[in-house]
Amino acid sequence: MKRTLPWLRWKFWGWCCALLVIGGIYAAYVRAVHSLAHSSSLSTVFPWSLCVGLNVLCGLALAAGGFTVAATVHVLNLEKYKPILRASLVMGFLGYAVAVLGFISDQNLASRLASYRTIWNPGFMLHGIVWVLILYGVLLVLEFAPELCERLGWRYRMRPVRFLNLLALLLAVAISVMCQSILADLLQIASPRISPLWSTPQLPVLFFVSAACAALAALIFASWHSDAAFGKGLSSDLVAGMSRALAALLLLYLTLRFGDFMQRGIPLFVQKNNLDNILLALEIALFFAPVWLLIRERGSVHPRMAYYCAVLVLAGFMTNRLNTCITSVEAATGSRYPLDWH
Repeated sequence: MKRTLPWLRWKFWGWCCALLVIGGIYAAYVRAVHSLAHSSSLSTVFPWSLCVGLNVLCGLALAAGGFTVAATVHVLNLEKYKPILRASLVMGFLGYAVAVLGFISDQNLASRLASYRTIWNPGFMLHGIVWVLILYGVLLVLEFAPELCERLGWRYRMRPVRFLNLLALLLAVAISVMCQSILADLLQIASPRISPLWSTPQLPVLFFVSAACAALAALIFASWHSDAAFGKGLSSDLVAGMSRALAALLLLYLTLRFGDFMQRGIPLFVQKNNLDNILLALEIALFFAPVWLLIRERGSVHPRMAYYCAVLVLAGFMTNRLNTCITSVEAATGSRYPLDWH
C-alpha cells in the first residue's frame, strides 16, 4: 500500500487552521505592499476598523486580564489557583503579541519606530500607546526570565530574578490599567461621533473589568480544549472556583454598566428596534446569561456548564469591543461600516 503524504491525512480542524494561516499570510502581504486603505475600511468616519477592534482592543484586553489574574494569585498567595499562573501569563503574552502586530500593521510603525528615540511628543496620544507597548515587551522579558534561568541551569541567580519577576508582574498590571485608560481616552476624543450608549467617562473602568472577565473565561475555555485534546485540563474544583469568580466579576460589570446608564439618564430599549439597540441587547444578554446560569448551579459548577458560560462571555466581550468602535459610530453618524474584501 502506497504511503500517503502527511498533509493529506489532516483532520477537519487541521485544514481549517491551514486555511486561516494562508489567509493571514495573504492579508499581511496586501497590507505591507499596498496601502492600509486597500486592505481595510478605515476612513474619516470610521477611524477604528474591524481589525483594530479585534486585534488591538481585544488583544490588549486579554493581556491586561491575564496579568491581573496572575498578580491576584501572586499577591493574595492563593495556593489553590497556582496552576493557572503559567496559563494566565502565556495568555497575557499572546494577547500582547496580537495587539502589537495589529497595531504595527495598522499604523505602519515598522518604518517609524526609530523616530521615537529622538522625537519626544508627550502630548501625542499614539506616543503614549507606543511607549506602553515597548514597556509591555520589557516586562514580558522579565516575567519569563525565571523559566529561562531554569532552562539554562542558573540556579544561583534565581532569587533576584524571582523578585524582579513579581515586580514586573505588578508593573504589568499598572501598565495594563493605564493602557485601557489610554484606549478609552482615544475613543472619548471622538465622543461627538459616538453613541452615548458606548461613550461614557466610566469607559476605562468598564474596559478593565470586562478584560478581567474575558481573561477568566479564556482560561476556562483553554482548559476545556486542553483536556479534550491532551487530557491535561484544570481540575473540576479549580474550574468551579474560577466560574464563581467569573460570575461575581460579571455581576460587578453589569452593575457598573447599568449604574452608568442610570446616572447619565440614558434610556434603554425604548426607541425603535434599530440595529444599535439590537446589538446592545445582544451584548448585555451575552454577559447576563452566564451570570444566571452560574447562579442556578449554586454549589459545584459542572465543567461543561463552565465552558458554555465561558464561550458566552468571550462572545459578549468581542461584541462589546466591536460595538464600541463600530456600532457606536454607526448609531451616531447614521453611516454604515463598509465591508470591503480585496
